[in-house]
Amino acid sequence: MMFNKLTRKSRIDQYLIKKMIAFRQMSFIKITQETLVSLFPFFLLTTTTMVLSESVFSVNGYINNLFSVRSWFPYFSTIGLVLTNCTALIGGMAGPLATYFSAKYTAGYYGRSTGTAGITAFIFSLLVNSRELFSVVLNDGALTRINLPVNINLIVAILIGYVVGQIFRFSSPNDDHIVDEHFIYYPKTLRPIFCSFALAVLVSFLINLGNRHNVFSTIANFLSGLIVNRNNIFVIEMNTALRTFSAWIGNSNPFNDLPFINDSFALDNLNYALKHHTTTGVPYLFSTTNLYDAYGTFAGLGGVLALLVAILWKSRSDKDRDVSLKSIFPSLFNHGVAFMVGIPIFFNFLFLIPFILVPMLNVFVASIFLYFRIIPPAVYPVPSGAPSVLYAFIGTGGSLRALAVGIFIFIIDVLIYIPFVRFNDRIHEELRQMDQKGGEHD
Repeated sequence: MMFNKLTRKSRIDQYLIKKMIAFRQMSFIKITQETLVSLFPFFLLTTTTMVLSESVFSVNGYINNLFSVRSWFPYFSTIGLVLTNCTALIGGMAGPLATYFSAKYTAGYYGRSTGTAGITAFIFSLLVNSRELFSVVLNDGALTRINLPVNINLIVAILIGYVVGQIFRFSSPNDDHIVDEHFIYYPKTLRPIFCSFALAVLVSFLINLGNRHNVFSTIANFLSGLIVNRNNIFVIEMNTALRTFSAWIGNSNPFNDLPFINDSFALDNLNYALKHHTTTGVPYLFSTTNLYDAYGTFAGLGGVLALLVAILWKSRSDKDRDVSLKSIFPSLFNHGVAFMVGIPIFFNFLFLIPFILVPMLNVFVASIFLYFRIIPPAVYPVPSGAPSVLYAFIGTGGSLRALAVGIFIFIIDVLIYIPFVRFNDRIHEELRQMDQKGGEHD
């Protein structure tokens, strides 16, 4: 009987492994994962400078307040300004870089000129993000104002690059032949470039038209309305699922939590605690701050810090362990996007279930401890740049019980991720065996 169960489980595992490998070998998924991995060093640099600017070289930063960095570190304000601007600049280029790599790998997948397609997609992204292309006359030497926000949607950027790569794919093989061995230029290369730029101008025009008629602001208000702030455990669980799924598909907005000062429930709880000198009896026990901010993201968004620990502990993949080691510093401060593109976690169905399940479970477990008053609510504001694992401890005014519950939740998160890490190792092993047999893999 036991043997039959083990055999059945082995067959199910083999079936799932084959399906996961087949999914990863789909052209778009393969190109997407190659693009994400190529973005890893840029995101790692961006998140590192972001942590330094928020936590160390900021007046309200956690490390600055803890060690009074401002009082003894020379050029504190200047360094903070440079780091903030570098974060905005490099982070703002994430979208164009994603389109570049996506177009490059798409064109290469179909045997076309990778460099030309990549640069074309990069300029395509700049044209799409232009905000003055249809509004002002540019003087000589002036560059149209380009809106490159740090908050992007990776799937949109990758799709743009994929479309440009497809334009090069369906053009004549001679169209992307720029020069021959005698350095003779072939003007036919203008065809896919012209088609791409014409499409970019059209998209830019439609965006400009949509902005004039408030189309995008209406859509944004509708989507933001899906995540509501309520003193209700079920609503918070739904918001948690929406946030994590949105992040899994590459939308960076969930990485930016609602500021404490804009959370009416958090402010009411804080005023109550200051007035009565106790957190017992706060008006909103089940608030986003008490549950999601303090415990839902205890291990980072989607529990990525727990996954990082699980990989370092149990994974046999040298690549995944290397990415995890390099991503420890920003991930500790709740900036795990570099880790998420390096593994990758984005668009990876293997990690979708635990990525959504972990924060929802954290919120549920924390709500039980809060309901029975085993831990106090996190009513106090937390300095910017504070490590996510210390949010509950700081927000409760230094409660060791809150810290202990957070550590307990973190251990559960790590244990949840371990089976998925092992399964991911088996997929890597199957891919290596296919490679040795001459099979193609990503």
